Order: sequence, then structure tokens, then C-alpha cells
Amino acid sequence: MKRHSLPLRLNVHRPGADWLTVLTALLVMIHIATEALGGPEKVDATGFYGVFGLSRPGMLEGKGWQILTYSFFHGSWLHLIMNTVVIYAIGGRVAWILGARRSAGIYIAGVVGGGFLHILLFPAKPLGASMIPSYLPLVGASGGMMALLMALVSLSPDSRMWPLMVSGKNLGWGIMLSALILFLLTPGLGFPILATAGNWVVRAEALGASLFLISHPCHIGGGLVGVLSVRQLLGKPVTLEDLRRDRKKREEGSP
Repeated sequence: MKRHSLPLRLNVHRPGADWLTVLTALLVMIHIATEALGGPEKVDATGFYGVFGLSRPGMLEGKGWQILTYSFFHGSWLHLIMNTVVIYAIGGRVAWILGARRSAGIYIAGVVGGGFLHILLFPAKPLGASMIPSYLPLVGASGGMMALLMALVSLSPDSRMWPLMVSGKNLGWGIMLSALILFLLTPGLGFPILATAGNWVVRAEALGASLFLISHPCHIGGGLVGVLSVRQLLGKPVTLEDLRRDRKKREEGSP
């Protein structure tokens, strides 16, 4: 009888003088400073996030730095922990495969790509016309996090994402599909039937409103950047059909 056991050890990126360790430490220190100043809500009340968070009005006003600076701040400890754990764990595996320069490039591109999709698609009032205020500034490193996650999924689709023990492909694309569905249900978009379902979720669930205050376009944009980056680096994957076609050509061309 085959015996199943938990893995004896996990391959975790070792801290050092590398971009992944520096970034993770910087994100944590910035949030500690934010909490020391009274927390994200108090800091937001000063207008700080209006300058360094990401918003469509801010970008139109010429605050181009927002497309990067928004990723250094987080709305809560839970938000920070979820992002940094995935960035460090998944980013370490991507860096091991592609190297530091390329993995860092994917992260930055994910931040920028996720930010641009947020600006283009996220509604001014996601909970509907009665919501006040509009154009809430976006903060968080989720775009870069999703880029690293989907990059790993593209590099190693059959890898097991411990402790969930599901394939990377299923986990990654499942998250992307969930983000797309939640985005389409956002009441502020006003899609027929879907907006009605979204309003029902807001009323029925205690945390329903928060589901639509999350920037799902940012997650989708970052994830797509991760997939496209790996495809550009590795080129078109070779399929079994491609190998059979090449073999047939060689056999037909042989004397």
C-alpha cells in the first residue's frame, strides 16, 4: 500500500541582500510606520493616500509616480501579510528559475500593469451611485504579487501549491476567474442582472461590500502581465502535435 506523507521540508527563499528580501522588509517597515502614525484610516484622512495611492483623478492631474508608489502601502495588517507572504514565497521560486533581474522585472511590470488596468476599468463608485466618496485611492502590492503567482503558474503549471496541494495551474487560473467574476458583479459597473446579483451580495453578506472595494482589475492586470512575461521569455511552448509534425517532415524528407 502506498503511504502518503507531508513534505519533510519546504524550499523557502533565504533572506539576503537581494531584491526580494529588501522589498519584503521595506513593505513591512512602511506599514509599521503607518500604524505608528495612527493607522491607514488616520493617514488617509491627511490626504497622504490621495498623493501616493493610485487613482484616475490623480493620474490625470499629472501624479505619474502613483503608478509605482501605490504598491508600497497597505490598508491593513491582513492585506500586508497576504501580499508579502505570497510575494516572498512565490517570488523566491520565480527568482530561482528566471534569476533576480527577470523576476524583479516581472514584479514591477505587474505593479504597473495592474495599476493601469485599475485606472481604466475600476468604477468611480464601485458600490453604486449613492457611494461617497468616489475614486478611492488604491494601495497594495497585489498587482506585483499576482504577476509573480501567474509567472510561476506558467513556468510550472503542475507544481503543487503547498499547503493547498492543488496544481499551480488550477490555483492560479481559479484566482483569475474569481477576480473576473467579482469584477463583473461590481454594482457600480451597472451591468444588467450582474449588478443586481452584486447588490444582493452586498446586502446578504457582512463583508459583501468589501468584496467590491477590492480592485479586481488590478489583480487581473498583474496576473496577465505574469503570464505574458513568461511567454515572451520562453517563446511558444512546444506541443506533442508540434513534435509529431516535425518528425513527419523529417521522415518525408529522408532518402
